[in-house]
Amino acid sequence: MADYRFSAQKLLGVLSLAGAVFLGLAFYALYAGWGPWAYLAFQLMNALISAPMWALLSTVALANLEQPEKMFPLYRLWGTIGWIVAGLMVSLFTLDSSPLAGMAAAGVRVLAGLACLMMPATLPMGERAQSKSWLGNWRSYCGLDALVLFKDPSLRVFLITSVLFAVPLAAFYMYAPIQLKEMGDGHPVASMTIGQFTEIIAMLMLSGLMAKGRLRWVLIAAIGFALVRYLLFALAGWTESLPWMWLGIAMHGPCYTFYSVTGQILVNRRVTPGLRNQAQALLGTLSNGIGGLTGSLFCGLYYQKTIGLVSGWVFFWSGLAMMVFACGVYFYTRYERT
Repeated sequence: MADYRFSAQKLLGVLSLAGAVFLGLAFYALYAGWGPWAYLAFQLMNALISAPMWALLSTVALANLEQPEKMFPLYRLWGTIGWIVAGLMVSLFTLDSSPLAGMAAAGVRVLAGLACLMMPATLPMGERAQSKSWLGNWRSYCGLDALVLFKDPSLRVFLITSVLFAVPLAAFYMYAPIQLKEMGDGHPVASMTIGQFTEIIAMLMLSGLMAKGRLRWVLIAAIGFALVRYLLFALAGWTESLPWMWLGIAMHGPCYTFYSVTGQILVNRRVTPGLRNQAQALLGTLSNGIGGLTGSLFCGLYYQKTIGLVSGWVFFWSGLAMMVFACGVYFYTRYERT
């Protein structure tokens, strides 16, 4: 829609406002005791509405910046600051396990939606097919024009790696807070913001690396940080020492920044302006959608099988570290040296 029909910033604002309604209802369902299925139904609607938002936001920024590859990390930095503020505020007001945190998030989403409507106009630049029938435009309507990215050997390897890399990544968000609690951390949400503090440093570094370094090595470094992160989590499980957990969380900042933000810049560099929204959406669908869903299901089953063992956390994170290492080997050997 943003490539062919509507301005990206307007579509982004509408999605933010609509998603806020269902996000608020989801957490109100918990607060009012409506049961888990009501919560899941509202969150499903929120997820469907909100899924394209990061892709649209990235497109607006990359399309309007004079030096997008250098400046985009500096703009993206503010999302990290917002994440830190949210995490600290949740723990400051002792809302780590309260549905009130979700209702407050819905209010912030309303403000974000209004702010989106004030962003620079980003008009659709794609050319729609001239067929009068809906079937003649089905590829455009479904966003499948972006599948042309798989014809580029380097992008194909990157997109496949993104799916594989997202599978072990899911465990970080799901189970690192649980391990923190088990090891005696009373404010796991605040502790998880350590990764966002190091993300700020990584964003500042990435701005310079975009001008000097090759994207291939930045992406390889990201996978390396992910490997070290899970090895440190395993060490924390072995020693039962919280500082190793905190150090592992700190590795998440450069891992996320060097891979996700660099990946968005890589995709933007390789596609025509008329496909930018679809290309960013495809990247999000593969990594956060297919990879994230597969990772959530796999890591959930893997957690159930390993956590009951002696030194369960060691086995859990070590196995995921091996998966990250395999992703790194695949990317290193198959991605073109450019």
